[in-house]
Amino acid sequence: MCKQVKSVDNLDRISSLPDHILCHILSFLPTKDVIRTSVLSPRWRYLFASMPTLEFQYCLSSTHPRLRVENFKNFVDRLLFFPNHVTLERFRIYESSSQDDDYLRLYGWICAALRRDVKEIDIRYGTLPVLPTSLFTSQSLVTLKLDIHEDMKVPCKVCLPDLKSLHLKNIKFSDGDSIHRLISGCLALEDLVMVLPELPKNISKLDFHSLSLKRLALNISLNVLPLDFKYTFVINAPNLVYFKYDGPIAKGYCLSSMNSLEKAVVEVYQLDDEPSYDVNRESGATASISKLLQGICNVKSLRLSIDQSETLIRMPPEPVLRFHKLVELEIYSENHDWQGTWVIQFLCCAPNLETLRLDLPVPNRGFEPLPEEVPPCLSFHLKEIKIRYFEGNEHMFEMIGYFLNHASVLEVGLSTRKKDPDFVP
Repeated sequence: MCKQVKSVDNLDRISSLPDHILCHILSFLPTKDVIRTSVLSPRWRYLFASMPTLEFQYCLSSTHPRLRVENFKNFVDRLLFFPNHVTLERFRIYESSSQDDDYLRLYGWICAALRRDVKEIDIRYGTLPVLPTSLFTSQSLVTLKLDIHEDMKVPCKVCLPDLKSLHLKNIKFSDGDSIHRLISGCLALEDLVMVLPELPKNISKLDFHSLSLKRLALNISLNVLPLDFKYTFVINAPNLVYFKYDGPIAKGYCLSSMNSLEKAVVEVYQLDDEPSYDVNRESGATASISKLLQGICNVKSLRLSIDQSETLIRMPPEPVLRFHKLVELEIYSENHDWQGTWVIQFLCCAPNLETLRLDLPVPNRGFEPLPEEVPPCLSFHLKEIKIRYFEGNEHMFEMIGYFLNHASVLEVGLSTRKKDPDFVP
């Protein structure tokens, strides 16, 4: 009896499972650990070659011995061209630096992954001068993430019928038509993230048109600030649920009605040589900011960071600037030159606001003068106010006192905490 129990305990139940179940279990491990299972037994020897996910991080680094890098490249060659042709769910490579000719091998790997009907490609690579043309006509790709410091040459034909998520970082475009052509070719696109180090110099308009798009994040992270930013952003995406714009104030914004917008993040700053406020409110950065905010007026949750906000958003606000659906507002700034008057007056734009978060440094000024009109949200809807940092400054006390005197339906009260000197945002 004891021998029978012992034989049951020693039974290798895992190895008896079907390949597709074993591969699913192994998919939760890093690729290098999956490969190590090949030494367990003959049953496991080639199982790793049937894995639906291939992920490699920092294996081509120029800091590694050359022989080690060559062995790795030869191994990936054999793995991707393995005769079983298992469909790939994900192909991911992260590299910060590599040998000069490694991009040619990576080019071949991308082509091989596409031939195996890969659904997700995630490449973080230093320099990749050329991308396969087949990358722009894949019938299987659902997610494409590229972080490469290079110009993207978009072919004339782009057809990615199943692509839903597109993330592009540090990629340069030679012209605006390339961006428009790329987005137009993604018929099912729902999530678009673009972090652009520079914009094309031969155009004045950037067009983002997609009826299927639900999330759009634009980060204009310019390596070299131009003397001006004479671009107009045209965004026709009426079904957006999330929108983010982080960058210099553009010459103009033309946004379609976004009735489904749940959350928006606006973080803008002004270039030094730009005119800020025009008395007729028809030109300059003031008009641009007004157009941008009017375009997202249906949002329910807003994070707002505008450098020199008191100059760029004229107070009292224009009647057309109203956020009737807004229930959550966060105002963020690193500039000490702000005053409570502007914050209170901006609340008049959100009559139904319920939650206010202030992530602001200690102000240099208080109320100048004390606002005469009490925002309707303070009297009827505002239930929670959070102030991230509280230093006991007299101007901060003045603003908190104003909130306590007029917030008639406040439930949670003022939530504050002192700034941590070691905190790094």
